Amino acid sequence: MIRIGMIGADSTHTEAWTQLVNPADSPLHGRARVVKLWGEDREQAQAKASEWQIPEVVGTPAEALADVDLAMVVNRYGEDHPPHARLAIEAGLPTFVDKPFANEMGDVHSLVRLAAERDVPLMSCSALRYAGEVMELQERMEGFGALNCAVVSGAAAGDFPDPRAMHPFFYGIHATELLHTLLGSGAAAVTTRRTERCDIGLVHYADGRQGVVNLLHETPGLYHGAVYGAAGWGEANIVDGDRFYTETLARVIQMAVSGEPPFPVDWTVEVMAIMAALVRSAEEGGRTVQIGKFGQ
Repeated sequence: MIRIGMIGADSTHTEAWTQLVNPADSPLHGRARVVKLWGEDREQAQAKASEWQIPEVVGTPAEALADVDLAMVVNRYGEDHPPHARLAIEAGLPTFVDKPFANEMGDVHSLVRLAAERDVPLMSCSALRYAGEVMELQERMEGFGALNCAVVSGAAAGDFPDPRAMHPFFYGIHATELLHTLLGSGAAAVTTRRTERCDIGLVHYADGRQGVVNLLHETPGLYHGAVYGAAGWGEANIVDGDRFYTETLARVIQMAVSGEPPFPVDWTVEVMAIMAALVRSAEEGGRTVQIGKFGQ
């Protein structure tokens, strides 16, 4: 059984992941267990550990990484991820970094390089990549022929009191991950139109495909994607949160078992670069921004 050391207790994802493995009736029970938890607020960490049967609350992030098989960095905000992910990689542990991977592309590249140097499996994604509705759509996409376009929609930012929830990577990463899941790699540039209601990014691909990322400033929790091919089309309205957490964690656990992430970490870099280009274009009045500027 895979022993998980978890860093971060300030996010609802702490319990979202733990409840899938620790309780006896959980869907992934027996495959893994969260055995250590560190949180900046020790009282908060202890409350979550008690509720979800985590046996040990530790005093430092480094202690959460001792005598475990897998590190999960699940702090709520992306700015807190790089130092903790760096600790986990330096400890030689397969490492999952919750969304967003980081808030700066420099940190993204630094962590990816470090993982390559240390030969450590590294994974980061929005759980929407493994939404059941999306995986079912992917099965049907084989009959759509050459793909022309995908349109994805989701929240632009969080509505939490903490201003860090307004960082565009915080929630915008979900829709961007969904676009990459549907259209794959090869994005070249982004042109963004920003209004007070939404940011709409047009993602240009070198082979002529186009993607539309619609980040809504007011939304009832919508995550939706549609993809259009020469011979067919389909859509996914994502509502089953339990399944996308379960499907994602199953792959994280398998990474710890096999030593191989479920997809190339370059995919994560491209997702982050698309998001960075989308934001830069919006900030510069809609100028088309090359993704290569962020993807090196």
